[in-house]
Amino acid sequence: MEFRHIKINNKGRKIRNLKRFNFDEFLWFIIITLLDICLIYLVVTGKIEFYIGKKMIIYIYVTIAVISIISIFQISNIFTPKSSGDFKIKMLPIILTLIIGVISVCGQGTFKHIELDKEVKESDSQINLKHNHDDNLKNTNSYISESDLNKNTKDGFLIINEQNPLILKDIVANSQKYIGRNLEIHGFVCKESYLNKNQFVIGRVIMNCCAADSEVVGIIGEYENSIDLRENQLVSVKGKINYSTINDNDGVEHKVPIIKIYKLETED
Repeated sequence: MEFRHIKINNKGRKIRNLKRFNFDEFLWFIIITLLDICLIYLVVTGKIEFYIGKKMIIYIYVTIAVISIISIFQISNIFTPKSSGDFKIKMLPIILTLIIGVISVCGQGTFKHIELDKEVKESDSQINLKHNHDDNLKNTNSYISESDLNKNTKDGFLIINEQNPLILKDIVANSQKYIGRNLEIHGFVCKESYLNKNQFVIGRVIMNCCAADSEVVGIIGEYENSIDLRENQLVSVKGKINYSTINDNDGVEHKVPIIKIYKLETED
């Protein structure tokens, strides 16, 4: 009889343990784990740079670490009595955040294409504007001084990186003073249907803090094997600045500055 009594007690414990499974806490564990995975994905793929500046990424690492710790401790809460309150209302803001984040990541390609299209058309209008002014007025709206250019020149190459992407804007605004210069640039590949066969856009995102103050700048690259490059692929290129004529999707002709690439390396 004593042995049977123990079996009944064990069965009772199992039933009580099943009753203590808290589905709300389990769902919360899943949500914060997904949030952690999304942040890790953005960091690993480099897409986090579309949302915050490089100086702020250290805080994302801290956030990932904190959320990971919270996820681990949340496991024990799965086996606790269900708390009072409407769990769906509590979770709604987090779920909406995840949905908006996914939509935002998917929409980054469109955002970059629109911004870079503007860059191409602006570069054409700036070139035409220069032709209607005398030489003394050509560089009045220059973003970068000659001394700054010299500081960013190494081994005969003007180097554009995350520290000085505004040089690209100066190339658009004052393209004539850059013609013939050797250029080295790191950026992402953006392909446009209206570009010539061996052309693509090398883009960079300028951002001080977050996506709210972000701006996409770029320059057209001309490369023999551009067909082998993937959209958004990170590249490092060397070449010489020159002019080229392209027709946009509306059939309008644009004369724009380009970089004729003679060395290209992928960074991923």
